[in-house]
Amino acid sequence: MKRLLAVILSAVMLLSMAVPAFAAERDEHPTIYITGAQTNEIYSADGKMIYPLPEELDAMEIIGDALGPCLKQLALGFVTNNYEPYAQEFYNVFVPIFKDISLDENGEVANGSHPKFTIYNAGVAKKTSNYGPWDYRFWYDWRISPMVVADQLKEYIDMVLEATGEEKVNITGRCYGANVIAAYLAKYEDHALETVDDISYLASSVLGIDVLTALFAGEVEIEAAALENFAKYFLEEEELIADEGLRFFVLTLVELLNEIKLLGVTGDLLEGIFDKIKTDLIPLILRDTFASMPSFWSMITPEKYEQARAFIYNGCEDKYKNIIAKNDDFYYNVQLKTEDQMVSLKNKGIGFHIFVKYNFPDYPIYSGATAEGDGNTSAVRQGFGGTYAPYGEVLSDEFISTLKDTKYLSPDKKVDASTCLFPENTWFIKNLHHDKFPNVINIFAMDIMNSDMNVSDGEFKQYQYYFDGTLTPLEDVTEAPKEEERGFFRLFIDFWKSLFEIIGRLFSGELSI
Repeated sequence: MKRLLAVILSAVMLLSMAVPAFAAERDEHPTIYITGAQTNEIYSADGKMIYPLPEELDAMEIIGDALGPCLKQLALGFVTNNYEPYAQEFYNVFVPIFKDISLDENGEVANGSHPKFTIYNAGVAKKTSNYGPWDYRFWYDWRISPMVVADQLKEYIDMVLEATGEEKVNITGRCYGANVIAAYLAKYEDHALETVDDISYLASSVLGIDVLTALFAGEVEIEAAALENFAKYFLEEEELIADEGLRFFVLTLVELLNEIKLLGVTGDLLEGIFDKIKTDLIPLILRDTFASMPSFWSMITPEKYEQARAFIYNGCEDKYKNIIAKNDDFYYNVQLKTEDQMVSLKNKGIGFHIFVKYNFPDYPIYSGATAEGDGNTSAVRQGFGGTYAPYGEVLSDEFISTLKDTKYLSPDKKVDASTCLFPENTWFIKNLHHDKFPNVINIFAMDIMNSDMNVSDGEFKQYQYYFDGTLTPLEDVTEAPKEEERGFFRLFIDFWKSLFEIIGRLFSGELSI
């Protein structure tokens, strides 16, 4: 049942397109590469690695072992309408897992924990040419405020310039790395104009991450269509269930439940449970874990930031006033102004290059989770605008007919980039998940920055397709035709047919669950 995607290029062409060739003369600069959050190991004051979590702190195993007592307290909460005991039970299980990497109520490191690498211990290579994407990786503590990290980035830029003898650098920021760049630009615009030539954002989270926001704002919504998209993706594309017959049965069941509106009922039920427990549970566990980190607050969507702040800190604003001030600083002075500042800096000579990844469903816990994205961040936020068909669909013929120019329309008719902030400088990578940043993408971004081209130059096609470590212009890719919707009657027949087949295989011993 897995949908097969066929790339109809020869092996020679695939290899030649791994990094799109260019003929323009390059003005090469060293590239400072800023990875996202959670990409630097964290150690305790006594030198023990505490992130990634050590094996003895298997979060899923610990939570699984505590599931019974937590559910017991939840059941009692339904009877008594008091969910504080359940919240405390869950707190006692969840918070200790992350206590060593969490920050204090001021959003600062208080236990001596520290990142494995910093700009001071990682070293700066002394090179004068042939700069690679990883030569100048910017190492930082991904937990603290991006406004503080911005100070370190400014210092690192000067270190790289001194080591290379160059006058300018390029900067690439992926995901949260883009937030760090935005903070640096807001604080040190004059320095950036003197030292930075080009900037690229890869799957940027500057405008926020919706699924994270839903938790911080206590506003979980489960839409049936988003739930079906998510379930079908993991069943088909990720082959969550190895046995093809069983996978087909579960897939059919999911589609049938949505067809008869029971997925929506399930979503409503889960929303109802969440609404009952959220006020007691979510602020309690987040304040002492991920909400203690200003970095996570910088990834809350601007539309919901103030709502999230009120939800998490209701009644204890004074205790957390210092971290609130840090978070407000980024929100009011960076995030709300970032697009205007990008336009201003571009007009003053800094090049911006935006890279958007798409063709994955998001976690179905917020309103609008049917939007196109990379499985973590919506395409419209990554691209600073743009028009996108919902995940799994294409833009309507009616919409396309209204376009004065289809120059920015994707070959698969899923994206129209004409309304992006910088349509001439925004590229799209189809079929590349948010969590994956293969080197071919880094080189692609470097080549575009160094050649200073836009999508109209033609050498770097605006729409690319990622496949097995290779980038190919999307217009040169043929995908298998989408299967027709089965409809209720066909779903009903397939459900019972596959159910009887599974029962027979279970009795015969051919299938075990």
